Amino acid sequence: MSDVAPIDIRTLSYAEHFITWVLRTAVACAPECRMIHREFCHAFGRRNAEGAQAFEGVLLALAKGERPITLARPGHIHLTRDETSLMALFAAAQARDEARFCAHARWVLGHDRTAALYDAAVCLTGLLYGNGHVFRTLPPEQAMVIDVQARRLHVV
Repeated sequence: MSDVAPIDIRTLSYAEHFITWVLRTAVACAPECRMIHREFCHAFGRRNAEGAQAFEGVLLALAKGERPITLARPGHIHLTRDETSLMALFAAAQARDEARFCAHARWVLGHDRTAALYDAAVCLTGLLYGNGHVFRTLPPEQAMVIDVQARRLHVV
């Protein structure tokens, strides 16, 4: 069991909070939820239909994964480990860092077929970026903390 504190949703950027909320809400309720539509208008502006289509592509690609993805319920204050992995995946997509994206996607999906997810995530994060919403990436020296005494590697 890791002693790394879970990420508090209140510390996320708008893009990170949006994607966490919309994933949780789409899975817990339905992708056709009116609240989702309203938030898509805010997140994507006039390109909300394109954003919805890209999000649908992300959902379809994630659904084809071979491992279950654990999402918290809407309104939960902390990110699950899988949600944290998804934030890193989306940050890599927005930065067009395909190698890093594929590394995260292989873990999230449980297989090597990452192309469909990459295309959908690049589209989704590009649309968010075009509307001023960014995913943050940690510099490499902050992304991993080595606990020398315990001989453990913590990814944050």
